[in-house]
Amino acid sequence: MLRYSLRDSTGAARPPRIALLVDRFDGRGGAETYSRDLAVWLAARGCDVHVLGRMCGLREQLLPLTFHTLPPTRNWAAFTRAADACIAAIAPDVTHDMGVAVGCDIFHSHVGSPLACQQAAELAHPAWYRPLRRLVQSAGRRRRIAARAAEQFGAEESLCIALSHRGAADLTTLHGVSPGRIRLVPNGVDAERFNPARHRDTGAALRRRYGFTPDDVVVIGVAHNRRLKGMATLIRAVLGLRHEGVPLKLLLCGGHAAWQSPAENAVVEVGCVSDMPAHYAAADIAVQPSFYDACSLATLESLAGGLPVVTTRANGAGELLTHDVNAIVLDDAGDVGTLATTLRRLAADRWLRASLGRAARRRALELSVDDTFSSIIAVYGEVVAARGYRLMTVDAAIQRRAA
Repeated sequence: MLRYSLRDSTGAARPPRIALLVDRFDGRGGAETYSRDLAVWLAARGCDVHVLGRMCGLREQLLPLTFHTLPPTRNWAAFTRAADACIAAIAPDVTHDMGVAVGCDIFHSHVGSPLACQQAAELAHPAWYRPLRRLVQSAGRRRRIAARAAEQFGAEESLCIALSHRGAADLTTLHGVSPGRIRLVPNGVDAERFNPARHRDTGAALRRRYGFTPDDVVVIGVAHNRRLKGMATLIRAVLGLRHEGVPLKLLLCGGHAAWQSPAENAVVEVGCVSDMPAHYAAADIAVQPSFYDACSLATLESLAGGLPVVTTRANGAGELLTHDVNAIVLDDAGDVGTLATTLRRLAADRWLRASLGRAARRRALELSVDDTFSSIIAVYGEVVAARGYRLMTVDAAIQRRAA
C-alpha cells in the first residue's frame, strides 16, 4: 500500500493534513458514506484527516480520525462561518467540501447540480400537480437554493468535482463553472465488501425474516429521497405486475419510517439498515429509476452484489454501464409501462437475471473505489502544487523496512 507525504522546497516531509467538510458523518446517505470511506482510505495512507460536521455517528467516532463538531444550526451562513473558523485553527493543506459550505479548495457536490435536481424533482410529480407544487413551494425557498448554489459554484478559487459527464455539463450550463475548474471523478465501489458469495447465508436469513418465499422474485430499491429516485414509479410497476400474477415483491431500504403496504405485503419497507450487503444478497433484481442522480452509489453497490440492475439515463452511474450487457438503462424515469415490461421480462427469465448479474459483477470489479480515491488525491496534488508543495508517495512496506 502506498503512503503519502508532503514535501516543501527544502525537502522536509510531513503527513498531508486534509480537512473534510460534511453535514453528517454517519454513513446514512451517499455523501456521508463516501466521506467516511474516503476519510478511512486517506488515514490508512498516512494522511492526517480532520472531519468537520454537525454530527458524528457512534461507529464513526471509533475511526482513527479527528472530528470537529460544528454548531447544530440550520443557518447555512452561520455553518459556513463556523467551518471557516475551525479550518483556520486546523491549518490544513487541503480543504475538501462535500457540498455543505463555500470557499474550500475542492467543492464536491454529491447531489450534482442543485438546480438540475430541483427541475427533476418537479418531473417526479404527476403533470397535473406540477403547477400546484410550484405554488406550494415558496419562491423564497427557490431563491435561497439558487443563491446558495451561485455562491458555492461561483467560488473561483475552488476546483469542482463532477461525478459524471452529464453532471459536468450541468455545472457549466446551469452554474457557469468554467470547464477548467471541473475534475471528472465518478464514484467507485468496494466490490469485495458487496461480494454476494460472502453474504449468501445472511441474505437467505433476511428473505425468511421478511416473509419472502422461494418463489418470490424480490426487487430491491434503495433511496432516502423516494420521489426523486423514482420509487413511486417502481411501486406502481410492481403492484401492477402483482395484479397480473407476476410473483414480484418489493424490498425498500432507506428513509425513516418503516411500514408495509396493505397490498398483500407486496411492498416491504425496512427504513435505514446498516447491513446493505446482506439486503442486496436477499434480492433478485435491483432497480433505481432515478429522475436525477449524480452517480448513484446504490447502483454501483447493486452491481457489486451481482444483481441485474435497472436504472435510467438520468442517473450518472448509467454512463458507466452498457444497456442490455451489464445493466438495463431506461430512457424515461416516469414511464411505468416500460419499467413494468422490463421487470416482467426479468421475473420470467432467471437465466437472463443470472447473465446480467454476472456481467454486473464484472463491471463493478472495474469500478474500483481505490481508483476513485486515487483520482481524488491526484486533485489534492494539484492544490498543494499551486502552493509550492509536492505530494509524494512511498511504499509502506519499504518504509517499514527502512525504519
